[in-house]
Amino acid sequence: MKLLKSTYKNTVLLLLLVFCAFPQLEAQNVTASAKLDSTVIFIGGQIDLKLQLSHPDNMDLALPLVTDTITKNIEIVRFSEPDTLSRENNRLLIEQSFRITSFDSGLHYIPPIVFEEASRKLGKPVQTEAMALMVANPFAEVDPQKGIFDIKTPVATPFHLSEIYKYLPWVFGIILLAGIITFIILRFYGQEVPVKIFKKEVPKTPAHVRALESLNQIKSEKLWQHNRVKEYYSGVTDTLRHYIEERFKIRAMEQTTDEIMDSFKGVEVNDAKSIDNLKQILLTADLVKFAKHEPLPDENDLSMINAYFFVNQTKIEELKTLEEEKAEMLKKEEAVND
Repeated sequence: MKLLKSTYKNTVLLLLLVFCAFPQLEAQNVTASAKLDSTVIFIGGQIDLKLQLSHPDNMDLALPLVTDTITKNIEIVRFSEPDTLSRENNRLLIEQSFRITSFDSGLHYIPPIVFEEASRKLGKPVQTEAMALMVANPFAEVDPQKGIFDIKTPVATPFHLSEIYKYLPWVFGIILLAGIITFIILRFYGQEVPVKIFKKEVPKTPAHVRALESLNQIKSEKLWQHNRVKEYYSGVTDTLRHYIEERFKIRAMEQTTDEIMDSFKGVEVNDAKSIDNLKQILLTADLVKFAKHEPLPDENDLSMINAYFFVNQTKIEELKTLEEEKAEMLKKEEAVND
């Protein structure tokens, strides 16, 4: 009987200990913290104070109600709504941010912030650690008796070439990149690249002069007379296509006969008959190349005549200087005297 009474007493004592310790265990599971973005600010500067409360999700706790000040020297500019950051391991983490400022220089003590509701429910204080905030004065002297005065003007400092040295690699890099892009664009559109660095500019022979010289060369080789008709028409048409590209800016080397004729519809020429002559040459050449046409000798001569006619009727006459005209006259006089 005594043994039963002793066991009963021990059980009751154990239950009382657990019951009394339960709030303490629960309190240990509730944590509160406060953190400043920085511990030093200038007068009138603003930083954030963040409050956090962590507790089991079966408890209903709230953050403390803070109004317009933390202490008499630290004011609240604005604050955010409480936000639940996580719900892990059956726990809640709640955070609230306060934007604070101060207009009094010195070291300000921030006492622990008490979470009154949590402290009341748990029977134990729930609060943050104490903090300190240094408010620095950036002005050497502040005397309200002197009144308002203008801000100091910027100090004029001399300019040094060393200040731009760090930008030179960027400048040269941009110039080089622009040159490369320009080169690629010009090459893509078949234009000549105007590179004149370390190169003496040579007077360019006019397009019609080079075309006539090429026709003279083809004529002197007497290709069709030696049964090289296809080679003859290829030389004539290639000469004319090169001439058309440079003279009219038409990409004739990449176009068919019909496309070349269509391109000339929007081009003004001195003699419309020259376009008909060009068409005769190109069509005859197509028949020779693709249809194994064997033109008569008169057709071959006509193609060469029409080629000369087309170049001469569409060429651009360049204005000559007085010195060039004088030199030509002297040459003619010397030829007559000889």
